[in-house]
Amino acid sequence: MTGVDDSPTRGKRSSFSSQHLVSVETRKKKEKTMGAETFLEVILAILLPPVGVFLRYGCGIEFWIDLLLTILGYIPGIIYALYVLVG
Repeated sequence: MTGVDDSPTRGKRSSFSSQHLVSVETRKKKEKTMGAETFLEVILAILLPPVGVFLRYGCGIEFWIDLLLTILGYIPGIIYALYVLVG
């Protein structure tokens, strides 16, 4: 009973908190990056709808649906691209 905490979890707590702070900072940086990427994709979805969808999904089914809708009508292509990218 000397008043010194000799518990084995003492060091682990401090490392957990420092790891937690690093992960929170990393998550915030990713959120800022994700916001910029989403903004760019939305701008491209308005100008060239298939390009915005392609950047996110590649040549997946979303791209082909958007390409078909854009060929059939520019406005449906924009609506679908925004729906896929934001939703």
